[in-house]
Order: sequence, then C-alpha cells, then structure tokens
Amino acid sequence: MKKFLPLFFVLAAFLLATSSATGQTKETRNVKNFTKVSYGISGELILRIGPEYSLTIEGDRDDIEEIITNVSGDRLTIRRDNWRMSFRDQDNRVTIYLTMPEVESVGVSGSGRLNIMDPVEADDLDLSLSGSGRLTTSAVSADDLHCGISGSGGIILGKSSIDEATISISGSGSFSGEEADIDRLEVSISGSGNARFGEVDELNAHVSGSGNVTYTGSPRVNARVSGSGHVRSR
Repeated sequence: MKKFLPLFFVLAAFLLATSSATGQTKETRNVKNFTKVSYGISGELILRIGPEYSLTIEGDRDDIEEIITNVSGDRLTIRRDNWRMSFRDQDNRVTIYLTMPEVESVGVSGSGRLNIMDPVEADDLDLSLSGSGRLTTSAVSADDLHCGISGSGGIILGKSSIDEATISISGSGSFSGEEADIDRLEVSISGSGNARFGEVDELNAHVSGSGNVTYTGSPRVNARVSGSGHVRSR
C-alpha cells in the first residue's frame, strides 16, 4: 500500500500543475450570417445587439478548446465537444461575448445562463429554455412572442411591448414578465411552474397541476384549471 502513495502524490501534483498552467485567455471566432442562437453549455453568454457579428470566448485555454461554435443555415450553435473526455467542470468558468445585428430565436439547454443586454425588436421572437438554466432579456418589442420552458429554469422578460404572446411551461420552470405590456396572452402550464405578468388586455390560461398564473390589471380572462393550480390577479 505504501509504495502507491508516492505515485499518487506525483499524479496529484502533475494534475494541479497542468490545471494552473492553462491560465485565463481569450479567443475570437469568425461567425456571421445568423439570426438564431442555440446555447448548450453551462457557462454564461452575454448577447449584445450591434451592426457587426463578433464572438469572443474567455476562460482557460483547455476549456475554450472544448467549445464548438458552428453556423448552419441561419443558426449559431454553441456546445461542448462530446468526443473529448474531461474531468473538469469547465463550462462554469467560461464567458462568451456575442454580438449580432438581429435576433429571431434564442434557445438555452442545460444549466447555462444567457443574458440579452440590449433591447430586441422583432416581428416574431422565439425564446426557449430546457433544463435548469436562465434566459434574461432587457427589453423586447415584438408582434408575436413564443416562449417554451421545460425543466426548472426560468425566463425573465424585461420592460417589453408585445402584441401577442404564447407561453408554455412544462415542469417547475418560471416565467417573469411583470414589466411587460401584452395585448393578447395565451399561457399553458403543466406541472408546478409559475408565470407572472404585468398589464394584459386578454388572457387565455390553461393550468394542469399545481402551477400558478398571476397578472395585474383587469383583462378579459378565459381560464381552465385542473389540479391545485390558480389563475388570479395580484
């Protein structure tokens, strides 16, 4: 038993030295001609709206090498290289800075955090979240907004103006839209999810399970609830 101890300490020292040697760095990648983003790692993505496309990854060198960025059609996909073996929780130490002129669709899968820092203007906007992550917008102006949440994650909608919105929650996820003005809203919750809204003119809500829909104002409400959930004014 004792003869294995020196080997163990040598290996531990080697792994520590290798980890420390990588250091923090930045890498810029050439991406362009997309309006949709799929984000699938557990780090943080900071998205800005600007005239030029740009993408910079900040983190350990080895961590950055394991991140794949690929544009196919009009969609940018950011994910891990599944063929590379890693024993480190590298994603949480990675921050990605992305700038694009126009946003039509943003999706987060896993435990990642995606923050849209600038106002988004769109005819149709799709926001989706699968897993325990978080998607935050500063402001949205859209004719049609579609949001889908599955899992325990949350979407936070900043100060926004929406003509028509469709929100779907499956699981224990949450949608926060207290600062948004929505003309026509359709909400569907299956499970224990929660959806909170500000001013709404017309609300159609379907809750199955223990989920809750809350709103302000005095909209026209058509509600169907099966289970212990609620649709009510705050």
